[in-house]
Amino acid sequence: MADPEAPPVETAGHVLERGKRLSDSLLWKLQRRFFDQQGVQAWTEGTVPHYITSNAWIAGAYAKVVLGWLRDACAPSSQRGSFAPLDLRHPVHILELGCGSGRFGYLFLNRFLDLLRRSSLSHVPVRYVLTDFTESNLDYLRNHPDLQPLVESGSLDFALYDAEEDLELRLSHSGEVLSAQTLRNPLIVLANYVFDGLPQDAFSVRGGKLYECLVTLAAPEEEPDPEDPGMIGRLQASWDERPSPPELYGDPELDRILQEYVERPADATFLFPCAAIRCLRHLARLSDGRLLLLSGDKGFSREEVLPGPGEPAIAVHGSFSMMVNYHALGRWFDHRGGELLKTRHLYSSLSMVAGLLGTPPGGLVETRLAFDEAIDRMGPDDFFDLKKSVEKQYDELPLEELLAWLRFSGWDSNILLGCFPALMQRVEGAPEILRREVHRAVHEIWEAYFPLREANDLAFHLGVLLCEIQRYEEALSFFHQSVALYGPNPATVFNMGLCLFHLGDLDAALTLAGQAVEGAPEYEPARVLRKEVKAALAKRAKKKRLKKGPKGARKRAGTPR
Repeated sequence: MADPEAPPVETAGHVLERGKRLSDSLLWKLQRRFFDQQGVQAWTEGTVPHYITSNAWIAGAYAKVVLGWLRDACAPSSQRGSFAPLDLRHPVHILELGCGSGRFGYLFLNRFLDLLRRSSLSHVPVRYVLTDFTESNLDYLRNHPDLQPLVESGSLDFALYDAEEDLELRLSHSGEVLSAQTLRNPLIVLANYVFDGLPQDAFSVRGGKLYECLVTLAAPEEEPDPEDPGMIGRLQASWDERPSPPELYGDPELDRILQEYVERPADATFLFPCAAIRCLRHLARLSDGRLLLLSGDKGFSREEVLPGPGEPAIAVHGSFSMMVNYHALGRWFDHRGGELLKTRHLYSSLSMVAGLLGTPPGGLVETRLAFDEAIDRMGPDDFFDLKKSVEKQYDELPLEELLAWLRFSGWDSNILLGCFPALMQRVEGAPEILRREVHRAVHEIWEAYFPLREANDLAFHLGVLLCEIQRYEEALSFFHQSVALYGPNPATVFNMGLCLFHLGDLDAALTLAGQAVEGAPEYEPARVLRKEVKAALAKRAKKKRLKKGPKGARKRAGTPR
């Protein structure tokens, strides 16, 4: 970090902007253009990391916390409650900010509805709203076939929502408007990997004085299009400091929190989530101060682990992201009379919090219990860290343990694909009881899967597993799913022919084997299959001839020499 008293350091390359307040930087405009242009491909092509916040484990954990909060909201009234019981004539809305690929929403909603149906709260109406700031993402999700049953049941809707600006939401399916005047119940907000992409500011505290960290962006050479998001990966950021004026924001809430950092005994450089706080303020106004926030991101939630002196870090992955200062968000909740629940461990792959505004009629007993069990003790971050360790051991795990790991994960398709080679090795020769469990695993995993046309073809892999346990008719249906999603790959066509061969449809099997050979002449299994099918057809034809009787047989055999 440059000395604030020294003259500005010359920056190498072509300077796009110099000495900008971070929240006013060009970076955020490029970020928005990236997601607007990429749409769902930002996730399907693996450009933007998202697995840690879009798997069955985190969806299940959030579902348990939301159900616990609903139990508190539906409990008999007590003196502890600061808002009225739910109005069951209207749905409770669960708002997902920055829904991205839609996978988390799909997993969460299915898990939550299953828990809700089996609980004493099955009568509570709930509507999940997938939101994003760009229509390109929402258009894809509005037309996704796996979401249509949820839309038709009234459990799911969509809304264009800009977390930096909008004060109300218009639901695209029902046409309803959610505003401070129309929202009848408290609001549940889910925000994974959202706040790290909203504008922030950077500050340093040294010797009890506050300095604003200003960013300068430079590219190796002049960019032909200064708004091309592709340049994010080419940009170099450098930082300078200037003394920060008192009441920098002119916003009592923001300036109060910022001043608290000046009063810290230790020096530090920290990010300040100004846009995230404004977003939460909008949502609190929308819900009349009755809010549950569940959020997971890379960041810090405790003051003692805030970064020390140094420059703010920018992580680039097609787009970019920065750490989230959940501690500052927690101070906002505290000042509003709420609180921020956080895990007891100080560092993990994912920082997870629950922000609470208002007190339900039953207090917050069930909410705290659910957070403790689902987030703190066996949280999604623990699952992710454990996954990284277990996947190194797949070659050594027996079939029973691989199946147990799949069950434990909530039938995670990513884990199935990771351990697929080990599964295939162990399924051959496995006892029937384990082969039945493999059969169950295939269907459970497919039931939980949200197709995004990613590089790995899950339907194909599941079909191959079914072939290995000789469930050819079911395998064939998975290969048809593969073709519907990815087209007629020669390996898929070959496996469809193989299934038909085992099912006795030799003519269709020969056609498909021929198509596989034509599509990939070097694919040896397809040539072998075609040869075997031809042999089987010849054998069948011979049997038919013999069935016609001795006279016919002598005529076809010809005269002996």
